[in-house]
Amino acid sequence: MKVLNSVITFALAACVSSAAAQMPTPQQIEQFKNLSPQEQQALAESMGIDLKSVLREAAVEAAPPISGEDVSGDRRNTLRKADSVGELEKISNEGTDSPTLLEDGAPETIEEELELFGYDIFQYGAEAFTPAADIPIPANYVIGPGDAVIIQLYGKDNATHTLTLNREGQIQFPGIGPISLAGLSYQAMQNKISEVVSRQMIGVKSSVTMGALRTIRVFVLGEAQIPGSYVVGSLSTMTNAIFASGGITKIGSLRNVQLKRAGEVITTLDLYDLLLKGDTSKDSRLLPGDVIFVPPIGKTVGVSGEVKRPAIYELKTEQSVDEAIKLAGGLLPTAFVPASRIERITASGEKTLVNLDVSTPSGRRYLVQDADVIQIFSTLDTMRDIVKLEGHVKRPGGFAWRKQMRFTDIVPNADDLLANPDINVGLIQREQKVTRKILVYLFSPQRAFREPKGDGNPYLQPRDTVTLFDYDTNRMQILAELIDKLKVQSSFEQRQQTVRVFGSVRFPGEYPLASDQMTAKDLINLAGGLTESALGSGAEITRYDLSEARERVDLRIDLDLAAEDPELKPGDTLRVKQIPQWSKRESVTLSGEVNYPGVYDILPGETLLDVIERGGGLTPHAYAEGAIFSREELRVLEQERLENLKLQVQSDIAAANIEQSTTKDIDEAETEQILENLDRTRALGRMVIDLPAILSTPQQFDFELTNGDMLEIPRFKPSVTVVGEIQHPTSHFYNDKLSVTDYIDMSGGTKQNADKRRIYVVKANGRVYSPSSSAWFRSKSKNLEPGDTIIVPIDTDKVDPLTMWSSITQILGQTAAFIAVVTN
Repeated sequence: MKVLNSVITFALAACVSSAAAQMPTPQQIEQFKNLSPQEQQALAESMGIDLKSVLREAAVEAAPPISGEDVSGDRRNTLRKADSVGELEKISNEGTDSPTLLEDGAPETIEEELELFGYDIFQYGAEAFTPAADIPIPANYVIGPGDAVIIQLYGKDNATHTLTLNREGQIQFPGIGPISLAGLSYQAMQNKISEVVSRQMIGVKSSVTMGALRTIRVFVLGEAQIPGSYVVGSLSTMTNAIFASGGITKIGSLRNVQLKRAGEVITTLDLYDLLLKGDTSKDSRLLPGDVIFVPPIGKTVGVSGEVKRPAIYELKTEQSVDEAIKLAGGLLPTAFVPASRIERITASGEKTLVNLDVSTPSGRRYLVQDADVIQIFSTLDTMRDIVKLEGHVKRPGGFAWRKQMRFTDIVPNADDLLANPDINVGLIQREQKVTRKILVYLFSPQRAFREPKGDGNPYLQPRDTVTLFDYDTNRMQILAELIDKLKVQSSFEQRQQTVRVFGSVRFPGEYPLASDQMTAKDLINLAGGLTESALGSGAEITRYDLSEARERVDLRIDLDLAAEDPELKPGDTLRVKQIPQWSKRESVTLSGEVNYPGVYDILPGETLLDVIERGGGLTPHAYAEGAIFSREELRVLEQERLENLKLQVQSDIAAANIEQSTTKDIDEAETEQILENLDRTRALGRMVIDLPAILSTPQQFDFELTNGDMLEIPRFKPSVTVVGEIQHPTSHFYNDKLSVTDYIDMSGGTKQNADKRRIYVVKANGRVYSPSSSAWFRSKSKNLEPGDTIIVPIDTDKVDPLTMWSSITQILGQTAAFIAVVTN
């Protein structure tokens, strides 16, 4: 057998290891396997190894850890049984879950691997069945050769003698002679020795106890793991000998273990009494020469599904389904016994199913056959006779339904709602009893609270779902699942029961069509009501219908909401008109050197000069030539360009790290600095404007503002800044007699990698010019103005990408006009 082979291999390895030798060869292992159990035991004893102990250790070593996931065979069955308590806890915890009305179905079959019950005990816990040697001796213990008797004499003479029964069953008592004790019980032996001592030794009394107990040889035969002869303690019972033999094989019976003495069956042991009831009354004590015989397993029946110990059980006197379920520990609370069934092998060798209702007496008394598998299915998760409340309430969940139950029975008043509720409309989802299709009804919680006994307080039915809303949550998300169900229900006979609303309502979109004459105002309430931009009375309905020839006919209906409230039909679209020229509030920001800086609301068509005049005009310290104007849409565009720039820089740095042809090693600190400079860069959305021209000639240069525009007017800045590939980037006081070259020389001159042909100037207002090619510089008497920035770029043909990006990011960090540089 596979188990025996692995154990023998382990034992042989242990023997060789203890002898400090090399591991056995495969040939030696095969030779050891071919030996009889007696020869294997003798070989182990000759090497000083207790083969039985090694077998037990091998079983423990071969067992998978309890905490692991690789659990199979009997061990998995043990864990499954041990998890019954966890299953019960899980069932109890389900009471705290949110109630659900979702339908589920029972599985067609129970996919559960069943294992034979009880055999795992021989792999785990065998040490607990080793007989104890220090327990009190039972009064009915039978004395035999090999037992040691301790006799203490006191009185006229004091002495202690430890005497062992010889093969003839006698002890050699000093001063008295042989005394025959074999076959006597422990109590009878005490009485006999006391009587002999008192009779032959005048004035002396005795105290008799047992010393070392004898060993006995018994046989374990039949379907044992390692059948053979075993030497066990004299207090050993049938279970001790079975465990000494390694346990019972999977084809051996646990319920009919026989104890034979002199060829006759003395008693039988049912290990199920020990495993299921803790009853050891039939675990008889052994005598020398006893034979424990394990016959093959008898009839079996499997019990799977919602029972406490799913497994395959051996039958003894059990015949009915009820008795088999009791072997499995009984039913779990989740068992749905009316839908039970038996998987059975017929006389012709084919599998079949037998439907069974274990809730009835006849079902419980139904007779089982050999190899039957009883399947106990679980209850469905769907709850019955409940009403579910969801949405903007303090206590959502399930409520037990009762007759004449109304909405206010589950929501008594508005105090049970969360803050900012919409009490104008509520929605009820209801199943049509005949078809189980979803129907939708609307009601007014406000009216229900005001008139609890009126028609506005709707009666509820089992499995209703009541949904309440607020003014913050998008109702498209709340009703999305309901809309999908209604779409699925549409067919040739019934159009899709949905409508749409757009325009000046709080939550435009698609909504369910109520089953009880939904009107336009009902739909507006369901969409959260009108917004402040609504015209109030103007609306239109777009409707399509089908002619008798099933051709689509489109209709458009204008209506006055103040006087009309037409009924809606499936597929209608309601559009609520908006106040003409209504738009969202727009604002711009003025900052810097204006008399009244701040945020100003603007009307459509207002220009930059209009807002400057509303801000009180410029202060005397304002530097109009350096005005910074930014626009939100440009800011978004520039941020996208910056993100693309970051990706390009990262790509070039990665390529420089891979290539071996770079002129210098990659500096990690410099790389991090480049990326850090880019991360600090923020898009400004600057747009170049000529504010002095706008102030002087508004009819030609003034322009309209949009929402989010910002104008910052700085103070006069009497300096010129020089950055880029120069020795010392810095700022200098403005001197109208100095040229671009003069400012660069004042900053220490250019670096070796500077591109002198592409030096450019960023003007204070954001414009960019090249002194070498610009007609402006050639035509103007003064080339530079206060607030200008001179930028000396790097010659990209002379440097590697890492050096180039390092230079660029330094420029971005050194000048406030870097966004203008990037965008240009």
